[in-house]
Amino acid sequence: MTVFGQYSNAQELFPLSEAASSIPKNALGIRLFSETYKEVDKIRNMTYLRLMYGVTPRFSVYLTGITSNHHGENFPVEFPFHNTPERGAKYPYKFNGVHLYGKYRFFSRDGENEHLRMAAYAEGTLVKTTHHETEPDLEYGDNTGVGAGLIGTYLKNKFAVSGTFGGILPSENSGDSPDPIDNLPPVPITIQYGKALTYSLSFGYLLLPRKYKDYNQTNVNLYLEFHGKAYQTAKVNLFVGEANEYYLESVRYPPALQGNYFVDMSPGVQFIIRSNLRIDCAATFHMLGTTYARLYPVYCIGIQQYLFFHKKR
Repeated sequence: MTVFGQYSNAQELFPLSEAASSIPKNALGIRLFSETYKEVDKIRNMTYLRLMYGVTPRFSVYLTGITSNHHGENFPVEFPFHNTPERGAKYPYKFNGVHLYGKYRFFSRDGENEHLRMAAYAEGTLVKTTHHETEPDLEYGDNTGVGAGLIGTYLKNKFAVSGTFGGILPSENSGDSPDPIDNLPPVPITIQYGKALTYSLSFGYLLLPRKYKDYNQTNVNLYLEFHGKAYQTAKVNLFVGEANEYYLESVRYPPALQGNYFVDMSPGVQFIIRSNLRIDCAATFHMLGTTYARLYPVYCIGIQQYLFFHKKR
């Protein structure tokens, strides 16, 4: 079908979700992705550069470097009693950390113009920024932690559907909250972010070309994706290591540190040019539940290319 078709049909190359298909052995992918939204009078942006490699025909690994201006190295003033969630604060654009992801395709059933595939994934992130909400996120560099889950993808002719279900175990984070009174020392804080279940349901449709003639034809794919989380309440300790150390009871938490759930909706369009240059555009809107980790709409763009290193016969 296309060069991309060596590992996946075009309509299951979802802009914001992973399909169960794997990368061909010895193929190297390079992806640049950016997510932007407006917060009061500030433009928040997260950008990552990802390297993807096919270790075997069934096992793929991704290594991602993440940058953003979402948070700083310290917690907000009087955290967590005030400014939670913090809106409109100025933060420098900085390197957050790295994300490692591995995916193993353990089931494939292929037929004429259709297939069913299933995969398991595991991920881990190491970052050095503070996160001001209980909702954890690994892929975009908000939390240090680990996660794992399952992916199932079905394709029939020009239509593809994929579902993901997984979990996140974030690590605790320690830092300082500046005291609002000058000359007083900052408050040392340790926060254990909430564990989370993640879920997604994605649909893709190959709009163009109607009929394939050669590999140089541009593919146009339409997508509708639903993503969400269900996350627990955080646990916060103040004045850590001091005589007046105490644990903040959950009843006193601001809403951004309370457990909740949400579902987002993301329509998108994708162009695959000359079989190997992929451009994704998507926008995310809130549907159900509550999240304090971002504001809407969220605009996303991604550019991706693959290099193939197959051995000569």
